[in-house]
Amino acid sequence: MPWLQRTTQIESRPAGILIDDRFRASLPVRELPRLAWFGIYCRHDPGIGFWHPDETESLDAIEQDLIRLCEQFGRGWTVYVMRVDTRGIREYYFYCGESAALAQTFPSLQAAYPDYRIEFEETADAEWSRYQTFLPDHDPHP
Repeated sequence: MPWLQRTTQIESRPAGILIDDRFRASLPVRELPRLAWFGIYCRHDPGIGFWHPDETESLDAIEQDLIRLCEQFGRGWTVYVMRVDTRGIREYYFYCGESAALAQTFPSLQAAYPDYRIEFEETADAEWSRYQTFLPDHDPHP
């Protein structure tokens, strides 16, 4: 996967963006009109970083489980396209088709990691607007 990584500012706050660039040339992907967002909030004060170094292993484990669960409940119609890191939160973005059931991912993740605040939202984004907002040549957050 051609993942791109960069730092930027979102609402005057530092942000790290990790984005899968392979969809740029074929936007929007009409078969995947829904956007699922997962927010994983850190348990420890991150200090000047995006998360506290002692939490890296736990956050990485949550990420791996989140991706695995989205693949499972995505029923072949889900792609992980982006992670946005800001102070104290990792945000994950998945585009999915109508038959995907990513809402089922949420309770499974919460049960596996009860000490973490985890949020989930799903919305229509047939134009892939959120994804396009974070592409490197499109930065509306100066």
